[in-house]
Amino acid sequence: MNQFNPDRRAFAPDQPGAAPRAGQGTAALRDAYLDKLTDPANGYSLAAAFPPPTDLPGLYAQLTELKLCLDSFRPFDPAQVEKLDETFDTEYTFNSNRIEGNTLTLNETHLIINKGITVAGKSLKEHLEATNHQEAIDFIRDLAAGTQDFTQFDLKQVHGLVLHAIDRANAGVYRNVGVSVGQHIAPDALQVPGLMDALFQYYDANKATIHPVELAAQFHERFVTVHPFVDGNGRTARLAMNLILLRNGYPITVINSDNATVIEYFDALAEAQASPGADNSRFLRLVADNVRRWLLRYLSLVSVDVSLEGKTKGDYFFQAISPSLSPRST
Repeated sequence: MNQFNPDRRAFAPDQPGAAPRAGQGTAALRDAYLDKLTDPANGYSLAAAFPPPTDLPGLYAQLTELKLCLDSFRPFDPAQVEKLDETFDTEYTFNSNRIEGNTLTLNETHLIINKGITVAGKSLKEHLEATNHQEAIDFIRDLAAGTQDFTQFDLKQVHGLVLHAIDRANAGVYRNVGVSVGQHIAPDALQVPGLMDALFQYYDANKATIHPVELAAQFHERFVTVHPFVDGNGRTARLAMNLILLRNGYPITVINSDNATVIEYFDALAEAQASPGADNSRFLRLVADNVRRWLLRYLSLVSVDVSLEGKTKGDYFFQAISPSLSPRST
């Protein structure tokens, strides 16, 4: 486990917040917001303040707005970053591994990756899957904080971390055998290098033109359709998706491992892979909905930080939610 470094980012490299909108003062709006949150009779929620648009372009526009809200709280306090990292990395590792069959509970995952404790009755492989995934998260954060292009070499390094000490022969190496997932028969192994070249050409050609959340989802879906590795493709796809999100200022997004979400996740991928016209809109929407959910969750935490008292941090956020507030009189 890497020791915490204040240069690590919970969300991505700090970016300047957008200029605040004209309107009521931040302090008054913050007071009204806290009043809403602390009065159970109000039933206030950020999800209600930002109702999800029904169309995908509208949802992407809202995600941009929510990211600007998050940006307005930057730079984050290093102690706040450390705590958020520990909490959400654990949740991400737990869910991503559980999707692939790991039986560790959320608390067991926390004990292994944050406390170095061995959990009785759990296999070495499951322990390694937890610690490896945390190392991979640290690695994509380092990549996100840098300026170098995301390359196939980076992707293979991510996969190498995922399978470290689990499958040394195949860690970070494209497969040379055929594989299938459910009803999806992945392309022949001989096609994998060319298809991965094409995937990164797509990424490079579109990284400055399409919405970053769409780009992250497209990369994820196209990657798992190729299924370039013998094992560890799902975890690697979600890590690559989050690397792209982090690079563009979005927080890490977790696909929950509850039965309903996992079924929807795999059904959306299967629909994209089976569609004659390569229609992956269902999967794109699923990813966008989850990015929205996690943006709101991060905002719900940073917006109530007591250290904000008397400061102008969060101006853009508080102005954005002002229509949903009734500021108290002063």
